[in-house]
Amino acid sequence: MAERIFNTMRTATTVGSGLHSIVATTRRAIVLLSIVVASASGAEKNPAATAPAATEYRIKASDLLDINVYRETDLCVKVRVGQTGNVNFPLLGSVAIAGLTASEAQDKLTKLLGKDYLVDPRVTVTVESSSSQRVIIFGQVKTPGTYDIPSTEPLTVLQLVARAGGFTEIAATDKVTVIRGEGAKQKKFTVNINAIIKGGDKNKDVALEPGDLVSVPETMF
Repeated sequence: MAERIFNTMRTATTVGSGLHSIVATTRRAIVLLSIVVASASGAEKNPAATAPAATEYRIKASDLLDINVYRETDLCVKVRVGQTGNVNFPLLGSVAIAGLTASEAQDKLTKLLGKDYLVDPRVTVTVESSSSQRVIIFGQVKTPGTYDIPSTEPLTVLQLVARAGGFTEIAATDKVTVIRGEGAKQKKFTVNINAIIKGGDKNKDVALEPGDLVSVPETMF
């Protein structure tokens, strides 16, 4: 295309159509050449054309789902995926969800509801909390168990103890142990919650990571 443009310029000069004609032809050639260069440059610099699509999260057992059906308040529920990978949903009963993305689960529920129950149902499915973003606390707290790490902020050992209802009367509050990782990569470290509470030094508190185990031992009299 560039060769054709410059041939056009040479022809216009040879014909001798006057200075005005040469200038006009030259300007058109420059504009066309600029468009060609800009198009080639844009194709090279556009990463979206070759970037791989992001992998969507797939629902797992123990995930908490927020399911809403437009204008059907009785069908708007928060439900946890069972260990079998199913959820119990109004009207439909047990529905296999694990392994699907949120959009795929949404499509599945939409088809099932539209088949026998609703006309043009509009369903939205959101993963409110993932089982991979949870920690476990056990030992001398009032409500031991599994707790979610918020997606918007970190969860510290002190905050987890508070969520678990606080310590029992016989808890060793200066020897709370965080167990992180498995096998050869497992790490253990102690957090003195008593010192943090009395001294007010939050820097000594520890932010938890998904999969952490928190053990609160019994005090030794």
